[in-house]
Amino acid sequence: MPRRSRWWWTAALVVSTAGLAYDLTLTGAGFGWFSFGYCPARDLYDSATRLWWPARAYLPLAWYAGLPGIVLAFLANWAATWRGSPRAGRVLARVAVAPLLVLYGLAPLAFAADIARDTGCLERWGGLLGVRLFVVPDAVAAAAALCVLAAVRVPGHRVRRVLRSVTRHRWPRRAAVPLAALALVAFLPVADLAAGDIARRPCEMHSVEGSASGALDVLPFGAGERAFLCAARTSGGFRNVSDRDLLAYGHAACDAYRPGGADMYLVAAICPSAEADLRKRKAAEEAEFGAWKAANQRACDRARHRPLVRPLRVVRALMGTDYGIIESAETDDAFDDGLPDRLRAGGLVAALPGHLMILTHSDFDNCLTAELYRRRPPVEVKGWDHVVEVGYESPTGHIELMDPIAGMSDLPNLAFRGKGHYRVRVHYRKPAGDPGTTQDLLIMIYPGGGRRTVEYRPGS
Repeated sequence: MPRRSRWWWTAALVVSTAGLAYDLTLTGAGFGWFSFGYCPARDLYDSATRLWWPARAYLPLAWYAGLPGIVLAFLANWAATWRGSPRAGRVLARVAVAPLLVLYGLAPLAFAADIARDTGCLERWGGLLGVRLFVVPDAVAAAAALCVLAAVRVPGHRVRRVLRSVTRHRWPRRAAVPLAALALVAFLPVADLAAGDIARRPCEMHSVEGSASGALDVLPFGAGERAFLCAARTSGGFRNVSDRDLLAYGHAACDAYRPGGADMYLVAAICPSAEADLRKRKAAEEAEFGAWKAANQRACDRARHRPLVRPLRVVRALMGTDYGIIESAETDDAFDDGLPDRLRAGGLVAALPGHLMILTHSDFDNCLTAELYRRRPPVEVKGWDHVVEVGYESPTGHIELMDPIAGMSDLPNLAFRGKGHYRVRVHYRKPAGDPGTTQDLLIMIYPGGGRRTVEYRPGS
């Protein structure tokens, strides 16, 4: 084996081993990000990932930063050369590392293409941390594969000999000019598909609060051509359409727009009639939502609970939930304590120190009433479908029930005696109306020790 090949083989093995070591340092690392912008290579990379990611997962040669593929290529080349078949060794080595170039070469190439086109695409790739997690490991594996190709490269004089034998024929020289013309014709339209300067700049969504422009409450990017392009690009469509052509399409769609048209949301930024139509639709939806909430509030007002003894304080709220969960979490580790599993097994309410959860039906608003007592109130089961009482320890003195998804609460702090032990009795009445109407929930809280769970009326 020539000295040049030995040096390249050493470089390939060292680089691949370093890539594996680097991957091990990233074990358990991760992050999430969300960004806008048109970066075609990144979009291509995301689409290709769906195809080659299973191959990386199930192809052993691509495991461990491609080290198995590099080792196999080295062993195949060495064995074939030792048996007197260096050409077969070169072919086997190339076959072994070709998948590595395909699977690991796309990320660094796509990143380089996007950055060369627009440095703002760095954010689209997740910033420096995203490059460290996605681009650098793939670049190292691809570099190791390139070292293998350099190790089995045919000497230059052989390449020149093959080229001279080809150029002796007339057909390559005759075909060169027509092929160049065809390539120019093929790529000229593609060159006009790139996004222009307007869409390259960052697209920032406007805040509705305190806005002086009337368009901002219905158009997240505002009004105008730039807002139209931002909305069109961030929707995921029109990736291969230039700014100029996209604007021409938008203005043509505006000229052809009729009330209620399918292009209303797309062209509203540059089409006054579509914006007016969108504003009317939003006003109608808000009016419908307001009427629905008012009807539910009236239902809650009619179903007010009359306590048997006078409570210290009564608070009421109309509360909706995304998943039927109402909870109070006072500690940082409350979300990993396994309480949701215990709640599903118990059915209505469950508690651990610093974490209280109540389960209702997610398709109905809750007419929630919380009554605070200085001492244990009488037990009420008549008219309720499920009544359960649990012990709860408040380590901070803040019992603030809310929907964990929305993260907001209309209820005040219910721990009226500060931190300490409480008993929480929950009454639930099944909804009688259609989804979207109300269900009744009564919560009695009073000071008391013990973690014992008492089910006064089992749920069906």
